[in-house]
Amino acid sequence: MAARSAATAVAYPHRTRRRLETRDRVFDAALREFRRAGVSAAQIEDIVRAADVARGTFYLHFPTKDHVLLELLRRRQTVIAARLRAARSLSPRTFLRRVVDLMLEDTLGHGRGLWHELVAVVARHAAEMRREPSALVEAMTGFFAAAQQRRDVRQDVTPSELTAVFLPGVYGLLQMKLDEPTAQLRAALHRVVDIFVRGIAP
Repeated sequence: MAARSAATAVAYPHRTRRRLETRDRVFDAALREFRRAGVSAAQIEDIVRAADVARGTFYLHFPTKDHVLLELLRRRQTVIAARLRAARSLSPRTFLRRVVDLMLEDTLGHGRGLWHELVAVVARHAAEMRREPSALVEAMTGFFAAAQQRRDVRQDVTPSELTAVFLPGVYGLLQMKLDEPTAQLRAALHRVVDIFVRGIAP
């Protein structure tokens, strides 16, 4: 979180900066405890003790443990979206393979057990997530819009609809096959991309 803290120090006044730094401390402590004990067994008391905050501070920033995982998803999607920013001119197949490769890399970086929990949380909070902006959804919608302008993608489906079909399918496959060897999982994701690209061809 060092990069975020440095940016925060410049961008926000002192009180807001302290609140964001406390949120980061609680967030980091919660993730460490989730990895150690599992999400369901993780105790709020242990999280706030590690973060050196009062119990009420946890709930001020995260109404439930689920919301820590939703914050993790938002942050990771923002990182992936930033890495996709320069890829908008790629072909649909190349771009979408890059998307799934980045998603797989990110998933494995956080541990398979925590990812299973994360996908379950996404399913439980689907309506809430639809109301909030997503950097990854915005990046993919922007790509599909640009691809339609280039006539690389069929015109009878909106960029939002294309994104809404593709992303849940990738998350579902990750959840279903996450315990398989990485090479097999990557190959399965690439097959999904190939099938999807054939379906959206003009």
